[in-house]
Amino acid sequence: MNLPIDLAHEFRQVQERVSRKQASAWFHEQRERILQLAEYHPERGAERLAGLLAAAGRRVPRYRALRGRDDLVLDDFPLTRKADLQAHFIDFVSRDDTGRMEPGRFFLTRSSGSTGQPVVLLSTAETGGLALVVVRERLSAHLGLAEANGTVLNVGLLFDKTPLFEPVMLPRPHVKCNLGGFDPDAPGIVADYEAVVGRFPVDQITGSASRIISLARYCLERGIVLRPRGVIATYEQMPDSGRRFVEDVFDCPVTMLYATSETGYAAFECRERQMHFQDDFVLPEIVPAPGRDVADIVLTSLLSTAMPVIRYVTGDLAPAPTTCGCGLPGTVTKGLIGRARVSLLGAEGASYSPYALLAALAASGIPDFQLVQDEPGLVDLHTPGSSPSEARAVQDIDTRLGERFGPGEGFRLRHRIGAPFVLTAGGKRNPVVQRLDLPDGPERTRYIRA
Repeated sequence: MNLPIDLAHEFRQVQERVSRKQASAWFHEQRERILQLAEYHPERGAERLAGLLAAAGRRVPRYRALRGRDDLVLDDFPLTRKADLQAHFIDFVSRDDTGRMEPGRFFLTRSSGSTGQPVVLLSTAETGGLALVVVRERLSAHLGLAEANGTVLNVGLLFDKTPLFEPVMLPRPHVKCNLGGFDPDAPGIVADYEAVVGRFPVDQITGSASRIISLARYCLERGIVLRPRGVIATYEQMPDSGRRFVEDVFDCPVTMLYATSETGYAAFECRERQMHFQDDFVLPEIVPAPGRDVADIVLTSLLSTAMPVIRYVTGDLAPAPTTCGCGLPGTVTKGLIGRARVSLLGAEGASYSPYALLAALAASGIPDFQLVQDEPGLVDLHTPGSSPSEARAVQDIDTRLGERFGPGEGFRLRHRIGAPFVLTAGGKRNPVVQRLDLPDGPERTRYIRA
């Protein structure tokens, strides 16, 4: 390891924290529980679904029309969309006849707004992260990743003040290095990359597809050799050309992991590059639409008992279910449709990641929006309406963009109130509609804070 002295000290401290925790009774109990649940048993999914539907019918005000009915099945429940979760949050919370919620330690999560519709969800500490770590354990075992004491290079979407080195215990103990996307115009990010990338062995690389491609380009241009056991891409679809490039640079396969903020990890690719849904934790309905070659992905989270997410319309599309001879279980499709890489184009021709702007819009309290770009340097913000507070929020964000970018650089917002949302031919509403050709090269990422 050849880290600078201060970072090397920080890295060792995090490793020591992982080692100490790994020796604890808590860790061994949790690890044993995960290993037991990681064994796929189809009957578990059926049992969880029956229990979830019965509890929702009895305890969730949103489904009071179903109260008193026996033997509820999935089709008895209406489809749930983001707008439903936004407008009826209280009615989705499970409670008994006295108004009390189920026992447990509760926490709220808020989606980043990367869909253009940020949503607040309620979960319990007991079950909120259980499906996530179990699905991740299955993927780790499938890829043959390190059992313990590994290192993960994370170039995904980061919250402000995320530490550079972070101890992660479950499902497998490791040190996570949080770099985010490479941005040549951000001195702090450039310094972190120079100090970290190539300075220690990496067992796994994870993050958004476009940022993984950018990392591979960074390493290739500088002659840096990384040999991870696996590369896990999420958030957006990995294009075939990008997959080939990343696999050539890192000499290992790329695996797509599919997740939504509302239902968690739902599916991952097998070695045949087909997507296997984890039906015993997240039950999929792949619903064909008349006259279309694709189907809507509708998910039910089987552990979301505090605030059941039943028949959630993700907005993502997939081919019809198929079969696979790889040996992995679960409902299978040939992949996802409609999660392509999208950037925003600055006036000077540079690419900007949309996630910083999407997060700022979500944090400002604007509930529903879409970004549309038809010319460099200008991004249209479509909203169905505008309250005085929303108008002020948009003006504030646009002012901050103007203060950040110099003349002839970056982009500004144009608020188009009441402008219709743009849908794909398949009926999907993407958060960003980019009608311009994008250049190759890294995105600018941290141009605005949420």
